[in-house]
Amino acid sequence: MPSLPSSPDDQDALLQALRHLGAILDPDRLKAAITHTLCRLAGARRCLLVRHRAGVPLIEAEARSADAGGHDGISDRVASTTELADAALSLSLLHQGAQQGWLYLYYDTPPAPPLAHLAGQIAAHAAVALSNADAHAQLQRDNLQLLCIERELRTSQELLKQGERFNHTGSMRYLVREDLMFCSDELCRIYGLAPGRNCITYDEFAALMHPDDRHEVIDTVNAAVAMGGTIRVEHRICRQDTGEVRYLSGIGKPVWVDGTFFEYMGTATDITVRRQAEYAIRAAQIDMERVSRATTVGQLTASIAHEINQPLMSIVSNAGASLRWLDRPAPELEHARAGLRDIISEGQRAAGIIRGLQDLTRNGEPAFTRVNLHALIRHVLMLSRSELERREVALNLALNPVDVYVLGDLVQLQQVMLNLVVNALDAMDGVPERGRTLSISASCCNEQRVEVRVQDSGVGIAAEAMSRIFDAFYTTKENGMGMGLAICRSIIESHRGRLLVSAAPARGSSFSFDLPRVP
Repeated sequence: MPSLPSSPDDQDALLQALRHLGAILDPDRLKAAITHTLCRLAGARRCLLVRHRAGVPLIEAEARSADAGGHDGISDRVASTTELADAALSLSLLHQGAQQGWLYLYYDTPPAPPLAHLAGQIAAHAAVALSNADAHAQLQRDNLQLLCIERELRTSQELLKQGERFNHTGSMRYLVREDLMFCSDELCRIYGLAPGRNCITYDEFAALMHPDDRHEVIDTVNAAVAMGGTIRVEHRICRQDTGEVRYLSGIGKPVWVDGTFFEYMGTATDITVRRQAEYAIRAAQIDMERVSRATTVGQLTASIAHEINQPLMSIVSNAGASLRWLDRPAPELEHARAGLRDIISEGQRAAGIIRGLQDLTRNGEPAFTRVNLHALIRHVLMLSRSELERREVALNLALNPVDVYVLGDLVQLQQVMLNLVVNALDAMDGVPERGRTLSISASCCNEQRVEVRVQDSGVGIAAEAMSRIFDAFYTTKENGMGMGLAICRSIIESHRGRLLVSAAPARGSSFSFDLPRVP
């Protein structure tokens, strides 16, 4: 029967073995060492280390004494019930209430109590060593996971910085109670802050704003903070380093915790290039509109000249008559005064026509005012009257008895009306004289909107051209630019209206646009 060694050398061997087990931190190596130590010191013929996973006993390590073949190693197989029942000793590997597994020892003859006690001591120490090794392995896994997370976080932060630089967008945190703003590196660059100065007060942020925008932005921010709402602003700043003016678009959203918000998270995008491009596009549009107006007016040169010539001829006639009244032996002063008053009236009439033409060809920003729509239509027809007569076009005018007013830019609306009238006249060139009719009407759709319709009795628009008639640079005229109707639609849409085209009931085309009414 195996007996417990009691010599000092054996005690030293035991202590050395236990220290060796305590020093092993790799769980797999430790399991093999535990089973080997029990075979060597506790005299077991065979030793199994078994752990239960989902109720299934798995042999994780196995050792045999030299007499039994001397096999040590890591195993990973299911233990049979008979195999476990044949063990002479089964020792629990329990540490601090956590079951680390079971040790099964096999002997040819039952072990003596001291030997079983020694096996129990080794098992108790093995449970502590296994717990430490598992904790160390878990710590290594946690450290590896932290390293991966840190690496991913650094990568994410670098990608965020790159994205902010490429998109000219900076991010910020605004701590409401502390009144502090923490800015990203890109936002610091946009603001022109000194390197490393990523934290500023709200007053310092307000000082960066353009003086003309400051009060409006502060009022918007204060109103949003008061109700915990989203902040949306577009404003200019003066960079702190160079004083350069930049355009920014900012958005900030509150971060709520337990029904209370303590901070805002947001972004600010440098939109200076976009704003400059918008200004350039708008300037080009204004130039294009002016060119289009000048081109349209040029098509009515003869008619306009006739309209200006009429008051000039009246001025000459009245001046001659007034001189004759004054040259009489007894000058007729009252008749002379009447002639001079007519001269003044006709001069003002000619000046009004010229002033209207100047407005049509002047390059300026739109100015929205209250516009008498009926007066506008009559003014355009006055400029076109001689052209209507020359082309032998009959006019059918249908206006409401009461004047209708809209809010818009007088020059732009005159341009739309003039363009539609000229297009209608051109469309009837190929029609016999007696069949040429221009119909213009203005009617109230409802209390909010008014519709203007310009209809001709021309050849009409082909079906394939109807869908493209408002496209830029598309024209059905031989010498047309293809910009007139595109500009007209843009103008009407900027006035919150719609410009539409359809085939006239009999023949020809019908263009209509609607606009919001004002009192």
